[in-house]
Amino acid sequence: MWIKRSLVILPIVLIGFLVQSVFWVPGVETVADNESRLDRLIFYMGANPEDMNPWTSTKTTDSTISEYLTEGLLRINQNYETEPWIADPVTVQHSMTFRVPAGQSVAQVETLLRQKYGEKLREFSVASDAGEFALDLKTLKPAAEGAEHVFRFAKPAKVKVLLAPTPKKGKIVSAIEPEFDKRLEEWLGTSPFAAWQADKLLADARESTTEEVRAGLDDAKLKAAIEEMLAADGPDIAHSPIVDFQIQKGIHWTDGPFFDPAELKDPKTGKEREYFGDPAGPFWVKGPEVQARDAKMTFDYLKDVNFNSPRRSSFTSIEETRIFADDPYHFQVVYSELYSPALGDLAGTLLPYHRWNREAWTEEAIRKGRGPDDIGQKVAEGLSQWDPVPPGTYNPMLHLPTRDRGYSLRPSSLGFMVIEPMHGDAVPLWENGKMCRLRRNEFYWQRKPEYQYIDYYVFDPNMGRETAEVVFSAGGIDIYGARDFQVQRYEKMNDRYTVIKRQPNQYEYLSFNNSRPQLKDPLVRKALSMAINVEEILEYVVYKQGSRINGPAYPVLPWYNQDHMITHTWRTDGKDADGNVVKRKGKTEQIKFLPYDIEEARALLQEAGYKDVNGKLVKDGEPLRLQFINSSGGGPRKNTALLAKEQWSKLGVDVKYDEYEWNVFIQQYVMALNFDVCVLGWSGGIDFDSRQLWHSTAWPTAGGLNLAAYSNPKADELMDKILKVYDYDEQVRLSHQIFSTIANDFPYVFLYSPYSTTVLDGRIVWRKEVGKDAQGNPIFEDRPVNHKHIKGARSSLAFFFPELLRREEVPTWTEQDFER
Repeated sequence: MWIKRSLVILPIVLIGFLVQSVFWVPGVETVADNESRLDRLIFYMGANPEDMNPWTSTKTTDSTISEYLTEGLLRINQNYETEPWIADPVTVQHSMTFRVPAGQSVAQVETLLRQKYGEKLREFSVASDAGEFALDLKTLKPAAEGAEHVFRFAKPAKVKVLLAPTPKKGKIVSAIEPEFDKRLEEWLGTSPFAAWQADKLLADARESTTEEVRAGLDDAKLKAAIEEMLAADGPDIAHSPIVDFQIQKGIHWTDGPFFDPAELKDPKTGKEREYFGDPAGPFWVKGPEVQARDAKMTFDYLKDVNFNSPRRSSFTSIEETRIFADDPYHFQVVYSELYSPALGDLAGTLLPYHRWNREAWTEEAIRKGRGPDDIGQKVAEGLSQWDPVPPGTYNPMLHLPTRDRGYSLRPSSLGFMVIEPMHGDAVPLWENGKMCRLRRNEFYWQRKPEYQYIDYYVFDPNMGRETAEVVFSAGGIDIYGARDFQVQRYEKMNDRYTVIKRQPNQYEYLSFNNSRPQLKDPLVRKALSMAINVEEILEYVVYKQGSRINGPAYPVLPWYNQDHMITHTWRTDGKDADGNVVKRKGKTEQIKFLPYDIEEARALLQEAGYKDVNGKLVKDGEPLRLQFINSSGGGPRKNTALLAKEQWSKLGVDVKYDEYEWNVFIQQYVMALNFDVCVLGWSGGIDFDSRQLWHSTAWPTAGGLNLAAYSNPKADELMDKILKVYDYDEQVRLSHQIFSTIANDFPYVFLYSPYSTTVLDGRIVWRKEVGKDAQGNPIFEDRPVNHKHIKGARSSLAFFFPELLRREEVPTWTEQDFER
């Protein structure tokens, strides 16, 4: 009887759950076609946001929300070009300290440089006077007074120069001369620093002494001693690029939401503060003006290992940051070496000084019971924000970690939206499992959206896409990310929907933990990669909505090596489509992608020392086992993982597959390197600096994102080398070398780069600025969202969200509307 009842009850319960999962969404019945619906955009996301600090967050759902709140000194525009933003103008200056070339005087060098650079040469000074090197040939140490056998050679003067371009509003202007030594050689007609090459000096040293002393000299040790003496004096040329920012005045932080009317007054001056919202709460106030101190604090923190940002590696080349007492809007970042990705890194988000300075951090730590008295440490007296904390004294970073700060759940805003509280003054401000609502920031310094709100529904990850499509069809949300098998259907419904399809900066992969004993051998990783049928994944998992990749980069960017080929020597013969044997054993071929070939994969593993024992692969008595992990939920990654598990099992691998909730998956397993294989994907990032993902110093256990625990000295050397290259063609060439070096080690199973298909309600339009009226106010006109300007952009559609608006009816467009 119970079984019969269950067969009736369970379907009813399931239907009830599905109905509830759709119809709990606020406003589906009421906001689809009413007046308030025109004052908002409605989207959806598959999980709750958690951390609004972009420098510590690693979740897509966090950045989905925080990108509306954050801005930087620079920005990446729709064509992936770096341009001035909060700071304007921006110049890149070049400070160099170098030896005066042999045969030249300081005055001659100055005359030459002023002739060649004109006004660009802003500073010229003597850094150190000429002198003499003296090496004791007996001890191979700097000669003491009275030493008998001394090799003396000229120590040239050093000069310091600053090259600085003329600033241009709206432009980033650079004066960097990465090959200055080659320019000097061209101008002088001789190598400028040849006189201080160790090989030449070695010969001079031998000739400078007696036969007896010469006979006792070890050339290798003598050369090393000369090199050490030269190194102590510094390099021939020391480069210090300087990025100079002039922050625009009148840009303010927006703080809130607040519910206490006392917050309407400035706590320092007692004056009424500008605000928007309800004075009884919630309301937001105009906070402090953005100044150089915000930028200095941000980039100082990013260098600090205690701030614990996974993006720290991008800022370790910063030597110092500068602010100026006579101009609080003037800011400089000084690099210790040539560093070509600097501008892309400096486009990152600013943090507000008034909420992140050391005093504010300490006050929050005290409120949370982690202050100096709680810890039993003293606060160092007389420290400014810019002084290092002495060892043994209280440092709030160590006791209230960055991710534990309240800012993660209640951030200030520089962007065009703020977070609307969903349940009073409680945090988080959003309603987990239901909605995150954003409200227009009335203090935003650039063009504000014409709508008032953006609502993000948070759908259950297991049913999110299904729920989203139902609500989208009912008009309850405005944008839907079509699943691969739905693309063709939506493309046919162009009377109701607008479809925009592009290949984003994204790729999917299976990551091996290269530090695990059974996965250290690249041959094993290659074999396991060959046992995965990627073509099957493309056809049946993502319905051909993606393109296959063979290495670590996004195919839409120039850093992807389209010419990369895999060198492979066949260990077995193959078969054609009809099952006929194809003789290939022993042949070496260049192939674009690893084929799906179980027999070849098995042969590679046998070569690596594995034997087939009752259908299982065994080496030294140990079976080949893989701890394969994934985040819970459905979708392409789960289907990919299940196919991979099945195919590896067919090969003879013992696979243990487990799924975990996303945070557990990332923090307790992936970032802890507690896995053999995981399924993930990368998205975002447009420059060639791949150290965060691949450098041996960037393992997740060291705070980086090298999730594969990959290590290759050659790759490290290339990744370090490209940072000093400013020539675009050379950047491309080196990027391709990095690509091929890593790809040939098979640290991942490189799968595919998915196509992104965005379906918009046909009532969503693009509000294009077409001119100014007589008073200088902008004039806007409606254009289709799939206008050529938007379709041709390289950035995601989110770049244009501030310029979108919903209309009551689907507009009728002319052919010209898509172009003009």
